[in-house]
Amino acid sequence: MDGPRQLYRRADDWARGLSRLRYALLAGVVVTVSVLAVGVLLDTSTTAFAVTMGVILAGLYYAGDVNAEDG
Repeated sequence: MDGPRQLYRRADDWARGLSRLRYALLAGVVVTVSVLAVGVLLDTSTTAFAVTMGVILAGLYYAGDVNAEDG
């Protein structure tokens, strides 16, 4: 079984290998699911906020190309 550090590196390498669009969409989905999960835990309605946050961050990640290697 891989240690937590090795699992993180494998996931990070996989994410860095994604295209600009796929990376931005992955980030948007992760943010949306995370905000929804926190809303469920806090027993608040956050659906519109979660979707809006996911769309905006996906757009910012795409526009900023945060996954690009400096070179």
